[in-house]
Amino acid sequence: MLLVVIGILIALQINNWNEDRKTNKEEIKILNELKNDLITNLSEIIETYNTTSDRQLSTFLILDYFKELRPVDDSLKKAFENIKMDGLFNIANTLYKFIESQGVNSLSNDSLRIRVTEMYERHLKNILTRENRTWEMVDDELIPLMNDRFLSSPTIDKSVSFAVEVINIPKNIKSLREDSKFKNVIVRLQNWLLMRLKWQEEAHTSIEQLIIDVQEEINKLST
Repeated sequence: MLLVVIGILIALQINNWNEDRKTNKEEIKILNELKNDLITNLSEIIETYNTTSDRQLSTFLILDYFKELRPVDDSLKKAFENIKMDGLFNIANTLYKFIESQGVNSLSNDSLRIRVTEMYERHLKNILTRENRTWEMVDDELIPLMNDRFLSSPTIDKSVSFAVEVINIPKNIKSLREDSKFKNVIVRLQNWLLMRLKWQEEAHTSIEQLIIDVQEEINKLST
């Protein structure tokens, strides 16, 4: 009887060990796919940051041209083109949706799961929210003003392959310099872009560290 009991206990222990190995293997797969999504999001953040930075610098250039009474040249035309353009942040969240649906059973490391949730629900969501708000300002306020006060000409930005002509020449640069409504929109856009850069920088730092920590968790589960 004792041998039978010992045999059963050993069998149970082996079964539990096999189940743990299977669970670890499944979690490692989830973490690897999560890491790939985070790397994709990091690439998107970097690209979006570069576009946002270019637009933000263009708002400074426009206001400087107005202040210094400089004439319209290709640099100013390109700045007027840039303020209407924007990169789209395409979030990679397939694995996060899976983790969200599975709840506490998805990741064994509670702290890591909380940080993943914070990344998607705070950092990345803030990027999308502020991107949408900027688009609203451009569509509702900036574009109507430019349609009224500008003429189109061949695009200065040769990297823009989808537009032969764009709105980039003021009908009257002197009047535009004195147009408080137009200048106020540029200033507000500048502030929104600065805010977006802040959130993008914060997300960039956080997601880099999260990628490192996810890899460390993979290594730990693989041993």
